Amino acid sequence: MATVVRNYRLLASALPIEEKRIRTSYVPTLLLVVALSTIVFVFLGISKGATSKSLIQVGLLLTALMLYVAIWAPRRMKRRLNSCWESYDLEIGQDYLLRRQADLPDLCLQFEEVQVIEHVPGRYLRVIGTPKSRVLGIPQGIEEFEEVLKTLSSVHPIRVRSIQQWQKYRAFMAAGLILYVTMLWSTSAVVVIPLSLAVAAMIVWVFFWYRRNPNISRGAKRLSWLYLPFLLMCFLKLLVVAASFLPKPVR
Repeated sequence: MATVVRNYRLLASALPIEEKRIRTSYVPTLLLVVALSTIVFVFLGISKGATSKSLIQVGLLLTALMLYVAIWAPRRMKRRLNSCWESYDLEIGQDYLLRRQADLPDLCLQFEEVQVIEHVPGRYLRVIGTPKSRVLGIPQGIEEFEEVLKTLSSVHPIRVRSIQQWQKYRAFMAAGLILYVTMLWSTSAVVVIPLSLAVAAMIVWVFFWYRRNPNISRGAKRLSWLYLPFLLMCFLKLLVVAASFLPKPVR
């Protein structure tokens, strides 16, 4: 008996809905995270007696970042979304799922590898394999979605979620930025040591998460190297604090 293999593509009619979601939810939330970090940075700088010049310089840098998020990032996301949407192909075989997509390595999950299947109604399915970094996303804008849903429910029970992954990532990003700017302005070893270690651990985790994630494009993986200067700053802050404990030379 021949093995039945089905291929599913994303519906062109569902693309405008996804573009609107990026404009109305994803980008504003990212802007809010950057703005909140800017406010915390300025507040801590004023409380620590920073000069107006240094605050203005950093303020201009953060303002440029917000302009990037507000103007250039949405255009880049739209181009990326169009490319991914048109090239997305989901293949379901007798015992496997295979996702093909532009600028991403093919991702194949055997049914026996599947640990969790999550469904955010109106948005997508997430099929989580072994290890958990192997996540196969299936937008609800795919053709014959109910058929796909029925097939996957026979593979593993489907868990309904209300919180989306990008919301978790933004909360994580906001916490990391606030901890980072707090560490930069702090001078107390009691504050600097735990914060610098915590932030450094977060940066290392994000770096390797980017490098290993099969759903991150090659271009984004190259940009992950930009995290390393922030990691270096954590270690420099630790060295400055450690140097304060050294005995001062006797004259």
